[in-house]
Formats: sequence, structure tokens, C-alpha cells
Amino acid sequence: MKFKKTGIFITSLSLAVSAVSSVYSIPIADASGSYDMNITVDMNGERKEISPYIYGINQYGNQTSYKNVKVNAVRQGGNRMTAYNWENNASNAGSDWKHSSDNNLSSSDEPADCVQNFSKEAEKYDIGYKLTTLQLAGYVAADKNGTVTEAETAPSDRWNKVIARKDTAFDKEPNLNDGVVYMDEYVNYIIDKLGDSNSPAGIQAYSLDNEPALWDNTHSRMHPEPVGVEELTEKSIELASAVKDVDPNAEIFGPALYGYTAYDHLDDDDNSDEWEKIQSAGGYNWYIDYYLDSMKKAEEQYGKRLVDVLDIHYYSESAREGAEDRVQSVRTLYEKGFAENSWIGMWCQKNIPILPTIQKSIDKYYPDTKIAISEYNFGGGNDVSGTIAQAEALGCYADMGVYFATLWGGESFIFSGINLYTNYDGNGGSFGDTLVPTVTDDVSLSSSYASVNKGDDGLVTAMITNKSMTDSENASVVIKNSGKDYKSAAVYAVYGESEEIRLIDIIDNVEDNIVNVELPAFSAAMVVISDDASEFDGLQTDNGDKTVQNVVTFDNPESMINGNGFVEIPIEDPEHLKKLIITADVTSSAGSSWGTAGCAVSINAVDKESNKFWTSMSYSLVLGKNSTAEVKFDGTLSNKGEDVEAVIADGKVELQKWWDSSEKQESEIEDIITVKYTNVQVVYEYDAEMVEGDVNGDGLFNTADIVAMYTYLIGAGKLRNPSAGDLCKDNRIDTFDLVVMRQMLLNK
Repeated sequence: MKFKKTGIFITSLSLAVSAVSSVYSIPIADASGSYDMNITVDMNGERKEISPYIYGINQYGNQTSYKNVKVNAVRQGGNRMTAYNWENNASNAGSDWKHSSDNNLSSSDEPADCVQNFSKEAEKYDIGYKLTTLQLAGYVAADKNGTVTEAETAPSDRWNKVIARKDTAFDKEPNLNDGVVYMDEYVNYIIDKLGDSNSPAGIQAYSLDNEPALWDNTHSRMHPEPVGVEELTEKSIELASAVKDVDPNAEIFGPALYGYTAYDHLDDDDNSDEWEKIQSAGGYNWYIDYYLDSMKKAEEQYGKRLVDVLDIHYYSESAREGAEDRVQSVRTLYEKGFAENSWIGMWCQKNIPILPTIQKSIDKYYPDTKIAISEYNFGGGNDVSGTIAQAEALGCYADMGVYFATLWGGESFIFSGINLYTNYDGNGGSFGDTLVPTVTDDVSLSSSYASVNKGDDGLVTAMITNKSMTDSENASVVIKNSGKDYKSAAVYAVYGESEEIRLIDIIDNVEDNIVNVELPAFSAAMVVISDDASEFDGLQTDNGDKTVQNVVTFDNPESMINGNGFVEIPIEDPEHLKKLIITADVTSSAGSSWGTAGCAVSINAVDKESNKFWTSMSYSLVLGKNSTAEVKFDGTLSNKGEDVEAVIADGKVELQKWWDSSEKQESEIEDIITVKYTNVQVVYEYDAEMVEGDVNGDGLFNTADIVAMYTYLIGAGKLRNPSAGDLCKDNRIDTFDLVVMRQMLLNK
């Protein structure tokens, strides 16, 4: 009787299938309609040394991310560091959070605890180059007593004065009662505790504060007036010379400009004509010219270089427009004639591309100055567009001779873009240290950068992106002018809905130094090419999903507020919890055009020894409708700052909002950022055992899979395990596969 009911069901389903068979045809990966991309690697062209320090991250907000990304450099910076008091570890948030002076950076009373922990973290994760931030704006937080009011704007007893150079002998321990902090004494204290810049534990470089052009906005209760052009120059020279006297080999970074407007005219818009007079008198193109010229003149006066690295921040304007713009956005940094989809592309073409223009300024005004991008982020942390943009950015940095680059923030797909260069195979496989000239037919479709290790052309690594969202790419990588005969290649790629780097192909029949690669649509890949035919013996490709996901969706989270006043989300299977995808509408009571809500998933946890503890995982939501954040779980949770193996203990978590920040924080009535949760997805992940036809990923093949396939084809559902549905083996999922499923089930 059961079989008869199944047969009736399939017969009726077949009628529906015939009605949609001519309409729905869903591709998996099909190169037949793709374009062909020619990539030429010229082994006889001019080579460039690649700085290992372009593979870096910022410390702040990334403590739990070190383990997810392999990097060679780390920066301790951001708005919090501008008002950091090294003597007592107090810092001020400025407009990021209620102008609060508190223990955010460290609750310890030991001097310079913040930078000492920074050194320990870097050592733990084998990060050799460390950049920390010195204070230049004039004052630092005197205490940890909370909000600094407008009436307490510096100078007041809520602030200690910053002096670059101490005229008397350094104290072994700082004087906490003199109302002053000395920067050269701070550097000397670091050397006493960690060693100098040549020491593995020491600090290799110091930044002359952070984003000075925004001090009057971000830190208005410390530096309420816009920074002057000459003010910043004088302070920079004074502090840099003081540091060089204490640690001559330390590198100095400056001026940490926040974005294009600061590159052009610092902060001189409406309040004065200081910059216009300086620009006219000196014939400068933009502020960067003046800064470099000033530092060159300072070297001539002091007899030594004071600023080693010109430091900028770069947050792409066009990348905010979405994935299509994001994968093109890096071109603003390097491509002449490219106009991005933003006000930069419309009004600022005079200085585009940005990095070559900066290099021209260096060559003219202060040769041999290095370039740093100590904050940047192209976005796309939750999809492969982030990987593509990140991969192209790192190739661009290598090609443009950038010395140091540290990602600010970042999420899984962005980290994968770094790991493609630093750890593509999970065993330390990395891009070479020497860039080899490489060209593609059309960078709007595909970008590529290739490298070797100095003195060894036997292994070529080529990063290739496929920017098409719909078509896979046939890429022909031609290595010319080489004395090597290349025999094999391996293709590591990020594509689809997973941030995992997968070995998708091994090519063991390379001929005439031409490697033919098929890249999935919307992907970034590292192609590793060897002159050793056995280089990749024993490796197994991974073209399918190793896991399946079960997504539980809550469409009305606001109805789930518990007795504590927070949205409570049930967690049915803590051991297999992969992530929470949180969507909300975020509004501002004061009508801000920019705002952020700092939130956290509050968790009662239990470790493998059955010890219970409380912890949290932070996330941010920005102003606007459908703001989305992703919180990932990897089997570990933080217990008093240490990651331990643990899971959620009581079958639920709470979504809490902890702080607000916006451009309206300066008003008498504080801006309140309101979060209204509209959707929460709880994603569980399970190991996948491939069962043919098991498209719903439950490990079985039955009528439920036919229902899942049908609802997918009519656009009413998703498949957890789509690879199992390609029963015709034509790299597509369509109604022909559904017909095969019907026959399979009848036979069964």
C-alpha cells in the first residue's frame, strides 16, 4: 500500500514537472557559455620584491580572528589609541561611544599593559612586525570614570597633557600624579619591558597618532578645533625626533590620513584658508605633497630621517554599492582612466589612480619613503565578492610597492582572500616573495598577479579572479621566457557559498608551459604551477561540499523578547551550531546619516570539563533597513580572554545592544540608535555523506528529496546538498534531474 501511494504521488508530480521543464534550468558550473581569458606571465620581465608586511591585520576587534587568518604584520591603532594613557591604560572612545574614558583597552594598572599584551598576542600567532600608535593630539584620558562631558573638554582634570620629549632623566616607573605623560619615556619603557625595535618581542614601528584630520569630530572633547596644517607638521616632527633619539632603528609611520579628502587638503574646508595659502606658495598638488616636503626638510635639519613610511587609510566608496562594484573597486588604486561608481570616480579623477599618484609625490618630494595602508576594508565579508576584492587588493599592493598593509575588521570571506596568499593549502603554502609581470585581457573580468620565490623559478604562484557572477572562466595561463619546463599545477579556490579554500583541480599534463584552468563563476583562485611532475602527488581535489547545513529561520524575533528584555533565540543543537545571521532595521533618534549599534550574543556556556561560564560574541549593526551581521561558532568560546572548547549550555542565547555611536554624539540630546530585529537565521552544519539524490541533506534519498527538488526548481526553496541533485552529470540542475529522481525512486 505504501508503494502505491508513492507511485501516485510521483505520477502527479511528473505532470507538474512537464509544465515547468521548459522554464527552469539551474546551472551548477558550466564553462560552455563562459569567456576565455588569456593570462601571460613574463619570466623575463622586470621583477619586484614583495614586502611580507602587506599581509596584515589590525589588532582592535580582531583578537578572536588571529587564528582564522595567517598574517605577517599587525597594527595597534584606531580611535581608541588617540587618547590612550600608557601610564594607567585609560583611553577615551570619543564619539564612537559617549566620549567615555574607561578600561576598554586594559583593566590593568601596570603601565603600558596594552602594548605588552599586544606583543604577547603577536608572539603567540608568530607575527613578526608590530606597529603601535603614539599620542599626538595633545591630551590623553586621565581616568577610567566614564563619559567626559562638554564642560570637561580639555584642558580639564579629565585629561593629562601629552609632551613629546622629557627634558630630565626617565623614571623607571611613571609619575601618576604630575598630570603629564611623556612619549619618549613611553618608548623607553617599552624598550625596558620588551626590547628595542630589533628585538623579536619589541615594537618595530610607531605611528604618529591616528586620523588627525578627524580629531575635531571623533575626539572633540580633547581637540575641539580642526587640526591645523602647520600644527600637525610641528607636532609630527617633534614626536618623531623624540622617538628616534630613544630607538633609532624604529620605523616611524605618518600621518595616518583617514581617506581621500585628507590626502587632498587635510581638514581645511571652511574654517580657514591656511591650506590654500600653503598650497599656493609651495605649488603643491595636494596635502600629501606638502607633508612629504616638510618631512624631507626636517631630515635636512635634524640630520636623520624622521618619517620612514607615508601612512594612509583607504575605505572604498564604490565597494559600498554592492558586490558588482566591490569586485571592480580596487582598480581606483592602480588603473589609469578607471572611474568608480562614487563621488571619487565623479569628482577626483585628477589623482586617480591613487597609489601611482602617491608614488609620484614621494619621488618628487621625499624619495625612498615607503607606503603603508594601515587601515582598509573593501567589505563583502559574508560573500565571495569580499574574497575577490581582497585578493585583488593584495596583488595591487605587491605591484604598487606597498610596504605595509593591515586590514581593519574583516570577516570570513575577506580572511580567505588573505589566506589564499599566506596559507592556501592549510600547510603554509604561500605566494612567492618576488612579483613577476603578469597581464590579463580585461581586468574588469579577471585580475591576475604571479610570483616566484627569489632564486627559484621552479614554482610559480598565480592569483586569478573571475569577476563574472554567472559564468565560469576558461583561463589560459601562459608562462613565457622561462628556462623551466613546467609539468603540473594545482588550483586552490574560494567560490560559491563557502569561504573555505578548496583544491578544485590538479593538472598533471601541462604542455608548452601553458596551464588551462577552469574557474567557477565568481571566484578567486591561487594556481600553483610546478616544474616537478610529482609536486601534487597524493593530494585529493575537493569540488563538493563536505558538509550540509540546516537553517532554522525566525521571521519575527521581536515577538521573542524574554523577561530580561532581550530577544531570546533557541539553540536546538549547540554542538553543530555554525553561525547566526542577524538582520535588523537600525534607526537614529537624532536623524543621523551614520550610526552604529554595538551588539553581542550573550551566552551561558559549558566547556568539555562541564564547567559553566558566561561569555559573549560581539557584532555591529549599521544605520538603515536590513542591516545584517554574522556571528560564527567554531567549537570554541572565550572564557576570560582565553579560547576554550565549549558550547552553549542552556539551549538559548540573548541578543543584546551594548552601545551606540553616531555623528550626532556631540548634541546636547544624545542620539539613541534603535535596533529592531527582523530576521534571525540559526545555521547548523553537519558532515555530508554524499547520497545520490539526497538534495535535502538528511542522509537519505526518498520522496522528501523530490519535494525539495521541485520547490527549488519553481524558486520556492533551497537545496542543502545541490551536488547530489546533478543526476544527469551535466553540471546543471534542471527538470531532467527531477525525472531521473522519479525513476530512481520507482526502481528503489
